[in-house]
Amino acid sequence: MNICSMQNRPSQNPRDDAIRAALRDGAVLAGIVTGEFQATYQGPERTEYLRVLAGNVTDLGGGLEQSPDGIAVVFPGRRIVVRFGASAGHR
Repeated sequence: MNICSMQNRPSQNPRDDAIRAALRDGAVLAGIVTGEFQATYQGPERTEYLRVLAGNVTDLGGGLEQSPDGIAVVFPGRRIVVRFGASAGHR
């Protein structure tokens, strides 16, 4: 579904791709106990992806943090490093 126009077809807007990926990834991250996660979004709107992911993860009881390792999703007692690009990780 197109997030902006509510038409029954996928949007071609990179921002919409970032939002869909962030919402999907946030739900997956909530189920991971520990380790690394390979982000499903690789497009140009990484800032939008991280903004939506942060809100989604916060709604699920966690948060995002910037560290020397990069971006990490933190839930009580758990920390998952988010990787972008071709590195291995959970999907």
